[in-house]
Amino acid sequence: MASPPPSALDTKLEILKNQVYEQCLDEEPDTVFRQQDILDMGVIPDSDAALLLAVTQRLVDEKLFKMVRDGQLGWMYRPLEDALKYRGLTHEQEMVYSLIDESSTEGIWSKTIKNKTALHETLMRSALKALETKRLISDMKSVEHPTRKMYIKSTLRPSEKATGGAWYTDNELDEAFIEGLTGVLYKYIEARSFYRSTSRRPLKRIAGRPAPKAAAAGPETITLLPLPPTYRGYPSLAELTLFIESSPITSTTLSADDISALLDVLIYDRRIEQVVAGPEGVAFKAVRKAIVGDESVERGNGVTEAPCGRCPVFELCEEGGPVSASSCVYFQEWLTGGGF
Repeated sequence: MASPPPSALDTKLEILKNQVYEQCLDEEPDTVFRQQDILDMGVIPDSDAALLLAVTQRLVDEKLFKMVRDGQLGWMYRPLEDALKYRGLTHEQEMVYSLIDESSTEGIWSKTIKNKTALHETLMRSALKALETKRLISDMKSVEHPTRKMYIKSTLRPSEKATGGAWYTDNELDEAFIEGLTGVLYKYIEARSFYRSTSRRPLKRIAGRPAPKAAAAGPETITLLPLPPTYRGYPSLAELTLFIESSPITSTTLSADDISALLDVLIYDRRIEQVVAGPEGVAFKAVRKAIVGDESVERGNGVTEAPCGRCPVFELCEEGGPVSASSCVYFQEWLTGGGF
């Protein structure tokens, strides 16, 4: 037997429903529509409140709207693709799926689902199993809560907060990966922080004193010397991010925030420091390591006690240059008895 033709009211509600829904799609998915918002669309004739409620109820029944109660009645729309997934679900399955849907990329704990739905354990697990069979949800692992049974929509990828981001592999902190990248970053920054001197004897000597004797036949050593204060070639965060991105070191895509986290580790370890330089205003330079236990360093004397005797930029020091005795703050402090 053929179904009876739709009544005039049904036809009217269907037309109004489609018009309201189409206008809602012009807004962001997280927009909450109140009664007045829908009346302001100019779709409901004579701003009839009863007709408005009939239209919104039809949208809710077809899963195109979901109700929001945050002190007053409101609705949020679902894209048609998502609405179709709700159709055909049992009441229990819909309750469970809606919570997992709302949890987005963070996922939700099975115990939270049970508490919020107040479903019996058997009913809840049956609903979860049915949703997994329909491939609407899947379980997930969280580095924050590794022992919890978590669920997420099957079409979503867990957030970095849940997975740990680039620094976790199979939910385990990849320490070797982190150490390797920090080492590469440090070498790149160090290469841009100093110039290398291979001279075996000083290029300058103290007036009135003979030049120090060069070390007897031995391998030529490389000394890292600081660059002048006017140097602006220290690498910035953007440059370091691009360097890692374009290098074959890793196939993992790392953001500027990821690289910044590695730089924070190097700063904490006192291997690099921030400097004011470059177009971004902030750049990074390597910290010069102090010589500890070096047998080639002679016992201290009057020369080494003075700032000039231990100055790392002694070779650059001259009047009119970027470093000079007349402008040296350490030299002035030493002369006034402040020590060094």
